[in-house]
Order: sequence, then structure tokens, then C-alpha cells
Amino acid sequence: MSSKAKISLEALILQLFEIEAVKFGSFTLKSGIESPVYFDLRLIVSYPHLMKQVSEHLWLASQDGEMHGSPGHITSISSVCGVPYTALPFATCISTDHNIPMLIRRKEAKDYGTKKMVEGNFKEGELCLVIEDVVTSGSSVLETVQTLSSVGVHVTDAVVLLDREQGGKKRLKEAGINLHSVCTMSKLLEILETAAKISHHVAQSVKTFIAANIFSSEPCNVRISLSDKKVLSYLERAQSSSHSLTKRLFQIMADKKTNLALSADVTTSKEVFELIDQVGPHICILKTHVDIIEDFSPDFSQKLKSLAKKHNFLIFEDRKFADIGNTVKHQYAGGLYKICQWSHMINAHILPGPGIIKALKQVGVR
Repeated sequence: MSSKAKISLEALILQLFEIEAVKFGSFTLKSGIESPVYFDLRLIVSYPHLMKQVSEHLWLASQDGEMHGSPGHITSISSVCGVPYTALPFATCISTDHNIPMLIRRKEAKDYGTKKMVEGNFKEGELCLVIEDVVTSGSSVLETVQTLSSVGVHVTDAVVLLDREQGGKKRLKEAGINLHSVCTMSKLLEILETAAKISHHVAQSVKTFIAANIFSSEPCNVRISLSDKKVLSYLERAQSSSHSLTKRLFQIMADKKTNLALSADVTTSKEVFELIDQVGPHICILKTHVDIIEDFSPDFSQKLKSLAKKHNFLIFEDRKFADIGNTVKHQYAGGLYKICQWSHMINAHILPGPGIIKALKQVGVR
């Protein structure tokens, strides 16, 4: 073991337990499933020494093919990339400690600046090691791999602090990605039970939960490969889309041979209509902010609909609904703007929970 990793795996797991980065009880996961164990590894950033230890264990796991049963040996990597956001500090530590360039994958592109999905200097065809904190189904790692692949960065290996042993490793393997882990769920339970931190009953309940919640490998039966990737035309995407609005958007893009969306960030109806007259034939989506239109009237929305039909584009009202369901329903259907009557698309914050989607759906499907 490298001199930089001064504590054993057992000591590392016990420290994670002590800071409550590993918790046992009853927790509702993102999927809605009730779990007897929860990992809050974001806490590690408040413990710099522990963060460095975790990062070094990750690096060793990626480099030592025999460490903790991980197959293979990673060579010739040109960069590292942490899965956003919890793994970013670990990737940063590995980058600085081992003088390896780091790439940052954005979850979504910004609508200003360079608008890049991958930040950093890289060359097409270079090999990148993906860093993750916890793997359950492997979907977060795959999303990062796919984003890197889209800019020509190759990934064959990923390393994770904890493999929950719920099918993620198999799914990644079938996608062409070797997963190296510092620790597995079964090993973590063994360490904590041996140290009398959890009871045998708790350990067994977690094992039972894991065995009953294994993710299928079916969604990942296509290997991620730039050479195998087929780029569908807009018409092909329209033909394969099941949602009517998605189908319509791709059809517009195919018919007009454009993927341009314009944000109408002006404050009078005259300015909006003049803008549409100039660019309407060349766009597929017009994004509006109706609440900044100083002279809004029902005539504005009617003319907007007419112009959208004339020039064959969709209207996206960038409203960012964020209130409770019942309020949002009235904001969407009624009030001054009556957005549902003229906008093809809207958006909403997720903070209020699923109620906001249900409310918008109640109006939208009328």
C-alpha cells in the first residue's frame, strides 16, 4: 500500500461511520424505495484528512488489480473525471496528488459562455478514469461515460468508494466499463459488525434488502463505443418518438433543417413580434418570458400562436414554476397569462416534489 494511504480499509470505514457518512435506520431513497442503509458521503468534504484518505484509497483501487478483488490494471490514463457532484473533491485530490489532469463533466450545458458539457483540456481518443462515490445501478457512471464519449474521450474503467452490490458492476461491465471498488457493501457490513458498530440483525436486514433490490442489466446491453454509435436523423427520431410533442418537435427540425431555439428576452410585444418576423423561418423553438412583457394583453398570446403556426415553431414559456401543486395549477391555467392556452412547453423546479408535476399534468391533459 502506498505511504500516502496511512490508514487501513477497516479504519477508513470506521471513520466514515463515526462522522455519519454511513447510516442505518429507515431512509427513503431517490427511487422511492425504503432502505435500511444510507450513504451521505457529501459530509466528507468537511473532514479534509479523511477526504485525502478516501481519495488515495480510490487511486490505489484503480491501480492495484488485486486490491479488494478488483480485476484488471489501469494504465496510460490521461485524465480523471469525478461524477458530479459528490465525487468531484475526490477527483480533485487525485489530480493534484498524482499530477493527472482533471476534466469536469457538467450535468447540463449553460446557455452562455462556451456552453461546454466537458470542461478542461483534452484530446480526442485519450483515456479517462471516472471517479464515483457510490455505485448502485451504475447509471450515474454511464451518464458521465456517455458525456465524455460524446467529445471523443475514451473510458474503460471507473473506480468507486463503495459498490452496493445491486447490479451496477455487472451493468457497467456489459457496457464495456470495468468497475474497481475500494469496498463492497458486504465487506462494509463485515467490518462494522466485527467492530460491534452494528448488530448482526442490522447487517442481515441490509443483506436481505440488497438481495431483493438488484438492478437488471438489460438497459445496458449495448456497449458504449464511439465506432458503434449511430446518429439518428431528426426524421428518424420523430418516427421513433412516442410522445406527440417530442414527435412534433423533431418533425419541425427535420422539415426546417434547424435545431435553433431563440430566447426572446425583450420587454414589449412589438419587440417580440419584430424578432419573430426576422428569425421565425429559421428556428424550431421560441423561448418566452411572458411576465416581463410590459404591455401584455390577450391579443399578445393570440398573435404569438398565429405566428408560431405561420412559421412552424413551438413556444416554450420559461416560467420555472416552483410553488405548491394547487397554486401552480392556477398559475398555469388561469391568472393574467393563461399560459396553458398558448405555450407548447413549460418548465418547473423539482423542489416542491411530485405534486407540482401532477398539478401541471391535470391542466395540460385537458
